[in-house]
Formats: sequence, C-alpha cells, structure tokens
Amino acid sequence: MLILFLVLAFSTTRAAMAAEKPEKLRIAYITISGSMAALWMAAATGEFQKEALEIELVYIQANAAIAAVLAGEVDAVEISAPGIVPVVLAGGNLTMIAGLLNKMIYSLHAQKEIKTAAQLRGKVVGTDRIGSPGNYGVRTTLVKLGLNPDTDVKLLAVGGLENRWPALISGQIAAAGLTPPVTFKADAHGFSKLVDTYDLPYQNVGIIVRKNEVEKRSATWLRLLRAVRKGIDVWYENPQLAKSVLAKYTKETDPVMLNKTYEFFTKQAGFNRDLSFTDRGFEQILKFLGGTILPAAKDATVTQFYDTRIIDKLQR
Repeated sequence: MLILFLVLAFSTTRAAMAAEKPEKLRIAYITISGSMAALWMAAATGEFQKEALEIELVYIQANAAIAAVLAGEVDAVEISAPGIVPVVLAGGNLTMIAGLLNKMIYSLHAQKEIKTAAQLRGKVVGTDRIGSPGNYGVRTTLVKLGLNPDTDVKLLAVGGLENRWPALISGQIAAAGLTPPVTFKADAHGFSKLVDTYDLPYQNVGIIVRKNEVEKRSATWLRLLRAVRKGIDVWYENPQLAKSVLAKYTKETDPVMLNKTYEFFTKQAGFNRDLSFTDRGFEQILKFLGGTILPAAKDATVTQFYDTRIIDKLQR
C-alpha cells in the first residue's frame, strides 16, 4: 500500500508540474513613467512566475501599442482610458479588465520665462499624437489653464514623454505635458509649472485586452491580475525595492528624484489595490473628448470600455 501511495503521489506531483508549465504572454507598456510601476513590480518580485506566467514586458509608444494588441502582436497593454476610447467607439475589439491607477498625474511645464497662460499664447506646446493619453493630458492642462488647445497654442506631436522632455530641455518647444519622475526633473531645472491636473477625476492606466478573449482566457487573466495585485502590495510594503524598480525602468539614478516619485505614486496618486475602475474618471474623459475632438463620445456609456468579470472573480 505504501508503494502504491508513493507512486500515486509522484504521478500527481508530475501532473501538477506539467499543468503549471508557464504560459507565455507579451504585455506592452506605453511610457517610461512611474505610472507603469504596477507591472514592473509584479515582474521584479517574481509574482508572474508564481502564477505560472512567463511575461515579456515590451515598451511600445501608445498608438503603436494599441495597434499591436488589436493585431495580436501583444496579449495586453497597460495604458490609460483615453487611449482606447476612440478605438472602442469605432467598434474596436478592446476592453479594460483592471484599473491600476485612478488619478490624473499630468502637469504643464513651460520655459522659465513663461509664467502665465497669456505668455504661452501662440507658442509651441509639445504633445503626443491625437487619440493618445499624452495628447489628452496636454489638452486637459491647457483647458484648465484657460486656453483653447486648437487655437491659442500650436500643438506639436513630438511623441511620448521620452521625446517631450528633451524637446523642452533643448528649447524646441515652449511647454509640454509631463508626468513623474520627469515632472520633478522639470521642477529641479527651474521650468515653470503652470498647472497640474491632480484634482481631476480620471481613469488612468489599466490592463487592456482583446474584448473577445476576456471569457475565453479568463483563467490566464485571473492569474495575471493576482500577480499585478501582489506587485502593488509589495510597492507599498517595500519602498527600497520599489525605488530600485523605478531606477531600473526609468533610468533615474538621483535618490531625491526616486524618493519624490515613490512618494507621489504612494500618497498623491497611489496604485489601486482592488484593481477597480472609476466611473467618474471615465465620465470626465468622455465629457472632455465629446466636447472637443471626438463628438461620438458624448453619447457613450462608461460600461462600454471596461469589463468587471475578472476582478469580480479575483475578489471572491
């Protein structure tokens, strides 16, 4: 009987190990900003491996990342809601299955001599392409400042944060929308912070997948979200590790900047432990886009853009 028990136990263990063969996923992130840290933390802490996932994290600029997930070149993308709104309204096969950050984090920084909205009129403001989260962020800051993005300034699509910051430093543009840690670099360099959006409701970064695969791959997404949630927990519990992860991905080496970034994404705009969405954040985005560059957003409902089935399972 003992021998039979050992044989059965060994067979069961082998079967379990075979069943746990890592599943490969490619996940894109769209900016070198602290807002992406939830995914980075899950990778750094080995949480993906614990969930039998072999994750390849790839950096792709926003518009290209959306195209990549639609084409099946990546399995998911971490991006904020404005990046998917135009696609979903056009019938695109995308949905958000988890909300990782539910606060807006954009500021508008200008050259040192520009101190007011009036002084920015007619000047070149760096942005990302229309339809991207970066473009939404810049437009929002300008409207909050009392300027019309389409008539009061000259918007120049220089690209993502890694392009806007050098363009501001070189004087190629008069102002740019920034997010931490670059925000703090701009402060340190003496650029004028004209306005920030930290008080506005917003659905920031979440996990986006193909809509027709939510149920079909639900077990995979559940494991993915468990790993990401644990990564967020470790972000709060282990500040030193969190700052080392920030340094690795953002290439920031200044301890002061790393501390500021960690504090910002812990207290000012903390990551969302329960991975839920903010309807008010979606509503703000739809209202803004509907009144500016995307009239179709006026008649949209927030539930068109997210799916709660996976986080519902996660919370059981």
